[in-house]
Amino acid sequence: MAGNPCSSCCLEMPSYRQRGCYQSPSSGFVLPLALSASFLILLSSTSLHSLALLSLSRTRISTAERMRADQLRSAAQHFAQLATDSHACLLTWPSGSWNDFGSQCADADPSRLQQGLIGEDVWFLIDWIPSGDTGRLSLRLAAGARAVFLLAIDPDGPAVREVGAMRSLVTLEQERP
Repeated sequence: MAGNPCSSCCLEMPSYRQRGCYQSPSSGFVLPLALSASFLILLSSTSLHSLALLSLSRTRISTAERMRADQLRSAAQHFAQLATDSHACLLTWPSGSWNDFGSQCADADPSRLQQGLIGEDVWFLIDWIPSGDTGRLSLRLAAGARAVFLLAIDPDGPAVREVGAMRSLVTLEQERP
């Protein structure tokens, strides 16, 4: 064997297994496992972030809706406050005929009940429809939000006794067939 150069070379060089380079079939799983775990963590954190943004968006929408409802209720209260003294006479007729009954409510100015200012928000009267001891008040804010209120009228004289619950006009329009 000493004469064979190939055999002496093989004896002098350590084999692949002796150098520690040999890998068992199960030794290459750590990197793919780490990458998979990292991907799952990234995916779950992205999902949690999306849920947090969705929750924040819903909270903002809910807050904006409550603010609009509060502005509309304030406008209805302002209408009730303006509909006193000489202007209370107008509550006995629908708003569409207020200008026709000017002689019966001589001191009343119908334009005063047709719009108002709450803070920086302007409201407009859509219509007023009296019905006995109640009336249906429809208002619109300058921003476009609209609502209907049922107002209780004092039976002893035309004056608003109470502003009832608010109903959105969009809801009313959707309920119609």
